[in-house]
Amino acid sequence: PTKYVIVGVAGKLQIKIIYQGGISMKKLVCELCGSGDMIKKDGYYICQACETKYSVEEAKKMMIEGTVDVSGSTVKVDNSASIKNFYTMAVSAYEAENKTEAENYCNKIIEIEPENYEAWFLKGKAAGWQSTLAKLRIEESVQCFSKAIDYAPEDKIEEIKKQAADEISKLSIALVSLCCNNFTKYPDTSNANSVSTNAVNTQMYALQLIKKCGITATEFNGKIATLINSAVCDAWPSIIKNYQGDDGHPSKYEWERFTTACDNCIALLELAVKIDDEVPKNNIQRYNNLIQITEAVIKSCSWTREYVSGKAYWSKEWSLTNAAREKRIDKIMGYHNKIKELDSNYVIPERPSVKSLTKGGGCYVATCVYGSYDCPQVWTLRRYRDYTLAETWYGRAFIHIYYAISPTIVKLFGNTNWFKKMWKGKLDKMVADLQSKGIKSTPYKDKNW
Repeated sequence: PTKYVIVGVAGKLQIKIIYQGGISMKKLVCELCGSGDMIKKDGYYICQACETKYSVEEAKKMMIEGTVDVSGSTVKVDNSASIKNFYTMAVSAYEAENKTEAENYCNKIIEIEPENYEAWFLKGKAAGWQSTLAKLRIEESVQCFSKAIDYAPEDKIEEIKKQAADEISKLSIALVSLCCNNFTKYPDTSNANSVSTNAVNTQMYALQLIKKCGITATEFNGKIATLINSAVCDAWPSIIKNYQGDDGHPSKYEWERFTTACDNCIALLELAVKIDDEVPKNNIQRYNNLIQITEAVIKSCSWTREYVSGKAYWSKEWSLTNAAREKRIDKIMGYHNKIKELDSNYVIPERPSVKSLTKGGGCYVATCVYGSYDCPQVWTLRRYRDYTLAETWYGRAFIHIYYAISPTIVKLFGNTNWFKKMWKGKLDKMVADLQSKGIKSTPYKDKNW
């Protein structure tokens, strides 16, 4: 026969269950909230979680009727009511955007029932969405989802797998998106490294779970790569604008910042290519972006204002060495070869020379007057050339004649003040007229016509 003895230990109510073979002790558990934290005060036992009061007789009745089942030397406690209550509060907290509280309630359930798959799954969601760039919790989230899958009943496994794969994808993409947004606003090395590190880490952890769920990772990888490519494309206009400044003559500081930003963009695009290697055709545009940015670095330079006989004019100051430019041309040809591997109809162009990439490539007079082939005024004129003049036979004839004679004219008179002054007024008026008609002055890549 079993004997129950109600005793007070350190101000808390406990029950000693005396049976053959020894003594087992069980704390009183609140019927309302399931808490076991009960303190005796003024003749009552008070739940510290919900402040419900119990008399000694009520406490004794609670513990004897229905909550304790003694069979031989085994004591089994029914905690289903407590678990249900904790889970309800966990779901309510999660839906109220209180992820920390939701995680705490899940932990309470897991302490009572370590194989509760619903608690593990909800904990994985709550922990994951508490991630920050300073404290990434994706790995922890993956571990929780894995346990949920392991402990789920047979009829729930496929559903849990699908939900887990979907949830970890959303978590990973949200974090990478946050990093990408920071890079778009401030394309510095720190933010570039943040994109790279978090993209690699989230992909690594997420793929572990996605593979366990038996779901292909192609779509997930494509989304991550697209986010990175978009971040670079969105950052590029501001990178160009900061480089060119108001007058199209960047200082050494602006040039160095430009080349660093370009290298950050190149590193991220190459990462996007690597991540999305299962769908090669998606990488063709990324290789084209790499070519454009690498060419921009080769052409870039800083400018300084010099004075000769009391007259001021701009001259190039800092730029890459020819050896450094040749290495970047090697990279460009490598990108062309990669495109050829993905598209058998692609024709690889001849290797450009350093001279051909740095001479300006056209609009010789405008480049001479404004000091750069890549500045707002010349971008407008290049658009006019490609989409207006080049559309008619006589327009194309003018372009060919212009390119035939203008290099010589610029070579003879380009460094003279009178030449620049004479043409600047005419070009300013022409540019203003073209822009009033809707021709943009934003960064532009020449059309092949």
